Amino acid sequence: MAKLVTKWRYLKPDAARHAQAYIRYIATREGVEKYVEENGARPAVQAQRVLVEKLLRDFPDARRSFEYEDYARRPTVRNASEFITRTLEEHLELFDARFNYVSYIAQRPRVQRSGAHGLFTQEEDAPDLNAAARAVSEHDGNIWTCILSLRREDAARLSYDKADAWRALLRANAAEIAARFNVPVGSFHWCGAFHNEAHHPHVHLVCYADRVQKPALTKEGVVQLRSLLARQIFRDELDAIYIRQSQSRDELRDLFSARLKEAVAGMRDAPAEMPVLESLLERLSEEVRDRKGKLQYGYLPWPVKSIVDSIISELEKQPQVKAAYSTWWELRKTVLSTYRDSLPEQAPPLHTQKEFRHLKNIVLRIAKEGCPAPELEQEFDAVQDPQDRGAQYAVYGAKRLLDAAREEEYPDEDVQTALRMLLAAAERGDAYAQYQAGKLYREGYFLPRDDAGAKMFFERAAKQENHFAEYALGKLHADETSPFFDETKAADWFERAAEHGNGFAKYRLAKYFLNGKGRAVDAGSAARLFAESAQASDVYVRRSAAPWAKYQLGKLYIRGNGVPRDWAKAEELLRSAAQDGNEFAQRLLQRRAQWHRLGPMDAALGVIGSLCRMFETSVPRIRPRCMYLDRKRRRELEQKQRALGHAENDFEPQM
Repeated sequence: MAKLVTKWRYLKPDAARHAQAYIRYIATREGVEKYVEENGARPAVQAQRVLVEKLLRDFPDARRSFEYEDYARRPTVRNASEFITRTLEEHLELFDARFNYVSYIAQRPRVQRSGAHGLFTQEEDAPDLNAAARAVSEHDGNIWTCILSLRREDAARLSYDKADAWRALLRANAAEIAARFNVPVGSFHWCGAFHNEAHHPHVHLVCYADRVQKPALTKEGVVQLRSLLARQIFRDELDAIYIRQSQSRDELRDLFSARLKEAVAGMRDAPAEMPVLESLLERLSEEVRDRKGKLQYGYLPWPVKSIVDSIISELEKQPQVKAAYSTWWELRKTVLSTYRDSLPEQAPPLHTQKEFRHLKNIVLRIAKEGCPAPELEQEFDAVQDPQDRGAQYAVYGAKRLLDAAREEEYPDEDVQTALRMLLAAAERGDAYAQYQAGKLYREGYFLPRDDAGAKMFFERAAKQENHFAEYALGKLHADETSPFFDETKAADWFERAAEHGNGFAKYRLAKYFLNGKGRAVDAGSAARLFAESAQASDVYVRRSAAPWAKYQLGKLYIRGNGVPRDWAKAEELLRSAAQDGNEFAQRLLQRRAQWHRLGPMDAALGVIGSLCRMFETSVPRIRPRCMYLDRKRRRELEQKQRALGHAENDFEPQM
């Protein structure tokens, strides 16, 4: 059972049937309580057992309560009395008027009083009981009642065994509660009372809205309210759970990444291990290849949806996915158990989890557009730049000295002299010096790391069409850790650098076209740029970028993606890349007999990679705990300050 139990009901004005026995019980409540105090540990008497059975027949939902759970476990006089009293209070509207209901919850035994009664509302001062009861009884619209209940041990541990805590909780969330009723908070009215029962402290709540409004509380709204209140009541405990979830998420990410790499290697070497998944992906590809319009799971016919669900179900069978999903579910259950009565021991099928529904659209995209295999190879980086023969010799010498000083010890005065020379040349407008100054700021060598400073110098050099600076700006915008991260701008700068002949930029732009980053997916443009990068004359591009460009272009020829399928051309490119030292090209050549299955295998790996990222980001984030001041209370404090002579907004400065 959930740690917080809530029961919402309508409060109806008409008297009802089957009320005689219940009225008699409430009328003799004081005598019942005296008997319970003296004989509470004894077995329930016959009259109690009969009344319990009658209550269960008339109100089957009474079984869903802490009191019945205790009575079923130990049918004593005290537990029977607790269950009978609680059930009658929940259904008091069947045999008593609205006026008497409000009076009863405000004055019954063990209510925690504030003055003459225990009723409280949104207002700071205690309400007039008769006025509150009259407002409820004379209201001609819908009235809702609710009981919020905790176990004694939870209430004591979390300090919710006092009316003040419940009053603060309900006042702080009045706007959220009103929103679930679909009414403005200004038109929403409520009153409540806290009953400090021995085993199950609880709050009675009465809610209604102005007649001009049309309040409505749906089943989904009930669940949302229970979740909202439970998350705040158990906030301290849930924060600790979220911290453990974050730690487990990091462990899960590392574990899942390692298993993903193992799966990639295994599937590449033995693709027959996933024939069902590959077959389903091929079927789905045929279904969606020529489909026009927005490709979304929700708009597809049922037969196509069933293929998508089958793909995810087949993916779930993979050991590494199954283990990761199981770990995620155990963490998820810990949070859900605070406000849900029951949860399945086994995780529901992955395709039914709303947290991962986006995976269905990823499957559709991969099936329609194809997806290159996850790049496990390290991205090359142009750590060496060709000598700009047009740069001043002194500037180039200063740059060489600074490069050497990174690895060896040089007198500090020499380094500072070289640095001053380089920065002075950059300020004079030398494009090559500006590019090098930007690199120093970007990398944090000899100068504090400053992405803004790096961007400024790179942009100055780029205005003079320095393609190294244009490429550097592309990398700056492509870096997810940079404050200037923007894939569209990165693609723009890579394109400018490529137009000016930068082979590295051509390779990076080709990857963007291939993966749909910063540019629409365009395999034809990707193939053209890979080919240009592979044929570059620059010695540094030939050494580092060209082998990867040949490898990527070879894979496109194998699939027929963006270029006509041509295995002979693919083999030629892959052999050239392998001769240049690309081990991935060599491995692909060794599996030539399996090339016909490269597309489905890559699609399967793309789905697994997407799921890996979703596991990393689906754990709820910890929200910072902040204290908020009610607007009305803030106005009151401001009025007091002005009365004491303070000017408006004359507050102490925040430290």
